[in-house]
Amino acid sequence: MNLAPSPFEPNVWRIEPRGINEEEAPPRAGYRWLLLWVIGLSVLGFGSLMTLVTAALPSIADDLNTTTATAGWVLTGLMLAMAVGTPAGGKLGDIYGHRNTFIVGLVGMTVTMIANYWVWNIGTFIAVRVLFGISGALLMPNGMALLMHAFGVEQRAKAVGWFQFAMTGAPTIGVVVGGPLLDILGWRSVFAIFGVVGGLATILAIVVVKPIPRGERTSIDWMGAFFLASATLLVLLAITRIPQVSRSEASVITDLPILLLTACSLPLYAIFVLWEKRVPNPLLDVRLFTKPTFALPLGSAACSQFAYMGAFVVIPSVLQGPYGYSVGAAALLMVPRPGVFAIASPLGGTLVTKAGMRVPMVIGSTAMICSMLAFAYGSNPAKYGLVFIMIGLVLSGVSAGIGSPAYQTMVANSVDDADLGIANGMNQTVMWMGMILGIQSMLAFAGADLSLGRLRTTFIFAAFVAALGYSAPLFAAKPQKHR
Repeated sequence: MNLAPSPFEPNVWRIEPRGINEEEAPPRAGYRWLLLWVIGLSVLGFGSLMTLVTAALPSIADDLNTTTATAGWVLTGLMLAMAVGTPAGGKLGDIYGHRNTFIVGLVGMTVTMIANYWVWNIGTFIAVRVLFGISGALLMPNGMALLMHAFGVEQRAKAVGWFQFAMTGAPTIGVVVGGPLLDILGWRSVFAIFGVVGGLATILAIVVVKPIPRGERTSIDWMGAFFLASATLLVLLAITRIPQVSRSEASVITDLPILLLTACSLPLYAIFVLWEKRVPNPLLDVRLFTKPTFALPLGSAACSQFAYMGAFVVIPSVLQGPYGYSVGAAALLMVPRPGVFAIASPLGGTLVTKAGMRVPMVIGSTAMICSMLAFAYGSNPAKYGLVFIMIGLVLSGVSAGIGSPAYQTMVANSVDDADLGIANGMNQTVMWMGMILGIQSMLAFAGADLSLGRLRTTFIFAAFVAALGYSAPLFAAKPQKHR
């Protein structure tokens, strides 16, 4: 028996009987950990800049003469590119090799990080960040494929946990180092510094990373990606307009641009669904949504990410606004979230293997709800407000680290082996969509004035969304333990 990639995506592996040769033998244990270190360095800039840009968002908005809500598109544009590009990036790895595609993505991320030093307005900044997201869509699924192949099919949940550790543990170091640099050198120089780190990671990846077997050459659903991206973009534009309408004291419900944007998005979503049903290799296999053990964990994970990333972009504004901290100090105060996430991710993967998926999902949803409530109380700087902010950041990291491996494994175990690849791609896309909607919705709810009432309403709203995450462990059929 030997490992072979799924015919749809490289992210998940199936067992296929065929002759074993030395080239395709399972990698040695030493290579697994060396590969993990290289991947950790490769994603250092991606994860670190996600935190640092979020912390510096108010300063970036002032420097580029725009609003914080508009500057939020430097995150939203990146995530939209990741949402629609990740499945395509995995398939390109099947066609051209996972190692080659991983390195191309790493080069693209390095170049775009350096290019951000020279952006002259918010439009060019958003455009470069979108290119950065496209590069990440090439790097992330193929990095996961390389790691899963190294760890083997029986340690799938553990590989997911360690990949999340690499995604969050390495950037924690980057935030600790980069936070003070935001105050000393400014946000532009931080991009250039991480670009140099990306160049070093590229050299190591070329030397260390070994090729793995390719999957079958399947067509890429570019048209489906276009329909999904266009429909989602219209919804996000409508959400972004809400604060402007609210400040003018007009009715959001009767605002013509919001109504037109929403009305145009609905037929595009309908066209997307119809298109996905007819193409042989869809971006998202919508038929899988009829299975509760598939659809509910996808939806639950998206709701958790809605609150997780939405709060993540609002909290730096709270720390720099009502609390009065500098950009660098706010970045350092955000460290507990990725740090705890890094520690909890391997534990989450192990917990799935030993206890099944229901317990970690309940723990994850409960921790996320409590995190939002802590943020709501901590929005007031008086008394012990900062303590509750820090508690909320820790609980957010616990929720993501413990819950994510369970959601991903439940999705994988709910489909046949032939559908594992596309199911994993759908999982990534829906997760990014949840993040995107969370960022724009919570920025719109919080508004520009950051009043205590609006902030508390924002976090309580996020807690209700996170509570929908109980649907998977409570209403899905009892899942099997990790196979």
